[in-house]
Amino acid sequence: MLKNPFDNININEILAEYNKFRSPEVTAKFLRFKDGKLVLEFEGTFCNTCGFHDYFEDFIYEMKRLNKIELKVDDIKESDFQKFIVIYSISDSPSP
Repeated sequence: MLKNPFDNININEILAEYNKFRSPEVTAKFLRFKDGKLVLEFEGTFCNTCGFHDYFEDFIYEMKRLNKIELKVDDIKESDFQKFIVIYSISDSPSP
């Protein structure tokens, strides 16, 4: 059985830190770990002038800062009005 790469991660701590600086424009919520991937839901008004995808990429920086784990976005799907499901996986190559 494959080990979940997120086993030793306190996801609530990372989400609290992320949401502290981005809510109420956007709030991230943990949905599940699935097949070695992290699935989050982002909900909010998403200030489009700030860069829509920046909200999803900012979570990558919080994960790296707090846990030294490099993530990448695998998929983004709109699930409802102003709600998006984002799937992250461990990056194969570290960013510069």
